[in-house]
Amino acid sequence: MNDNDTQLSKWQKFRKTIVWEYSQVIVVALILVFGFIRPFVVEAFKIPSGSMEDTLLIGDRILVCKFIYGITIPGTDIKVLDFHKPARGDVFVFIPPHDRERNFIKRIVAVEGDTIETRGNTLYVNDAAIDDSYYTKHMSFSRFKRGDFPPFRQPEYIPDTEVFFDYTLTETQFRRKFPEGKPFTVPKGKVFAMGDNRDQSSDSRSWGPVDVSDIKGQAFMVYWSFDARPAKLWEVWKLIGNVRFNRIGKLIHAQP
Repeated sequence: MNDNDTQLSKWQKFRKTIVWEYSQVIVVALILVFGFIRPFVVEAFKIPSGSMEDTLLIGDRILVCKFIYGITIPGTDIKVLDFHKPARGDVFVFIPPHDRERNFIKRIVAVEGDTIETRGNTLYVNDAAIDDSYYTKHMSFSRFKRGDFPPFRQPEYIPDTEVFFDYTLTETQFRRKFPEGKPFTVPKGKVFAMGDNRDQSSDSRSWGPVDVSDIKGQAFMVYWSFDARPAKLWEVWKLIGNVRFNRIGKLIHAQP
C-alpha cells in the first residue's frame, strides 16, 4: 500500500466518522423537535363538522399553536410562556366539559367576568352588541336554535353549582322566572365558546363554559383542505378537483 492509498484510507475513515457524528446530532435534534418540543409547539387537527363555517370547512386541516397560552410544567400548576391570555375572538381547540375524549374547536366570545346573552341573532357581551356579521352565519331552521340565550340548551350538561342554578330550569320555568332573559356571567378561570355557524353548533350554550386548563391551543392556519365528496380512486381528476387550493395557507384570524 503506497502513501496515497494510506492517506485515502485515513480520509475515508475520517469522513465516515464525521458523517456518523453529524447523523447522530441530526437524529437527536429530530427526536427533540418532533418527540419533545413538538407536543408543546404545534399540532395538526382535522375539522370534522360544519360548526365553524364559513371560517373553517369540513375537511380543512389546521395547525394549532400549543404554547401561545402558556405551557404547564408537568406535575405542577406552574405555567411558563403564558404571554397571551385567552381572549375574545380567538379560535381555539379544547377538551369540552361534557366529552373528555374529543377535541372541539370554537371561538371564544367571552372570558371570565364577562356577562353574555343573545337577543335574536345579536350577541351581547357586557351589554354591548357585537358586530360579528362578517364571520358568523345564522340559519332559519336548526335543531340547536331555541330562541334567545340563555337558557342553556341542554341543562343536563351544566355543572351543579350555585353559578348555574338559575340556568338549570326547564325552558318554561326559565321563561316564567326571567321573561326578559338573564345574562350569564362567565365564572373565574373559564371562557365561553360558540361556533361561527351559530345555529349549527353544539357549544357553551349547550354544555357550559370551558375551563382554561382544558384549552389545547389557538388555531392559526389551514395547511390543507379537501372536500371529501365521493370519488373513485381511479377518477384522479375528481380527487384533484376536491382539493381546495385556495384555502391552503389561509390564516385563521382572531376577531376582536
